[in-house]
Amino acid sequence: MNLVLIGLVVACAFAGMLYITCENLISAGIIFLLTLLFFIFFVRRQVHKYEIKTHRYHQCYQFINGFLISLSVRGSLTAALASSYEMADEETKEILDGIKEMNEQEKLAYLHKYFTFDLYHVFLDIVTLWIEQGGDILTMSQYLINQVRLKEQYLLYCQNVQRSKTIEFVILWTIALSILVSLRFALSQFYKHISETLVFQSAVVIIFIFVIFSIYILVKNMTSVTLEGWTDNEN
Repeated sequence: MNLVLIGLVVACAFAGMLYITCENLISAGIIFLLTLLFFIFFVRRQVHKYEIKTHRYHQCYQFINGFLISLSVRGSLTAALASSYEMADEETKEILDGIKEMNEQEKLAYLHKYFTFDLYHVFLDIVTLWIEQGGDILTMSQYLINQVRLKEQYLLYCQNVQRSKTIEFVILWTIALSILVSLRFALSQFYKHISETLVFQSAVVIIFIFVIFSIYILVKNMTSVTLEGWTDNEN
């Protein structure tokens, strides 16, 4: 998703609507720059952090599930890790390729630097307990598996809700701004009397600033999913 390009399109649309409404080139230019900078320095960074966080959790979810199932079937850390490696994505494979000299338990511990989630820490504790005491790994990790699956389902649910909310947001504001622009032509006689007043010019600019602020709230809420153990400065 090229958010800079989307920001450019939105900035052009906002600036065009504002200019049509109040015919003030300076105000249109200010809104254009404000919108574009907002997308470049906030929206893009916020969405990028969110995508890294959710993608990393999906990787963690797949790794934990695959490893525990393989360990249950094969009963060996080496075999389970080899099987998990085959099913892993390219990023996880690159990390494992870089720590080939470590033993299996050290590799799992090292991956905690990559999968910083609390659930992965619990996973390590369960594997350590299995190494020390043995037992049925699936029974020992049943609660963990359920929690990981529930969080994965929660993330998917949030993403579906976010899509629908974004569509609703775009439709509602498109209609609202279209009505604002259409008044320029529907009330042409009245418009001539107010278009050059400072109050009208300021009101139109404030409306577009409020739209930008609404996008800020939308993006902030969409990317605020909490995954225990993850911090915003992770990369």
